[in-house]
Amino acid sequence: MKKWSIIVLLFFFVAIWQAVSVYRAAMAPKETLLEKAEQRAIEEANLSDIQAANTYYGEKTYAVVEGTDKKGTKKIVWVPAKGGHIVVKRAKSGITKQEAIEKLKADRQPKEIISAKLGMEKGVPLWELTYIEQDNRYSFYYVSFADGAFLKRYSFQQ
Repeated sequence: MKKWSIIVLLFFFVAIWQAVSVYRAAMAPKETLLEKAEQRAIEEANLSDIQAANTYYGEKTYAVVEGTDKKGTKKIVWVPAKGGHIVVKRAKSGITKQEAIEKLKADRQPKEIISAKLGMEKGVPLWELTYIEQDNRYSFYYVSFADGAFLKRYSFQQ
């Protein structure tokens, strides 16, 4: 009986070790993308401080970096994953996260808002809002970063 306990315990530890290894290997490209994007934002957009960075997966993958320059101006930088030109906007030149959420609430009356993050589609900076509709469908709502204009919406069928 003691042998079986040791074998089961050993198997358990090996399984956990393998799960952690697989998770780290899966997350490595995303972490590398964000690190490279932050470095490009510092160099090319002259950011001195980074407050947030996230990855947007749309038609093309972008890392979106939010920070301030040396003068204290808040900027948002869209960095394409596969190289290319970055897009730099002053945070004041577009709508805020809260304003995007208010547009969603006014138009769709969501049951629950899951997330709101910046992204880019076809060269247009946007807010991607993920939410649950009243009939429990997982949905996405896109508004322009510049003026909050509705761009598109889609939902998964139940």
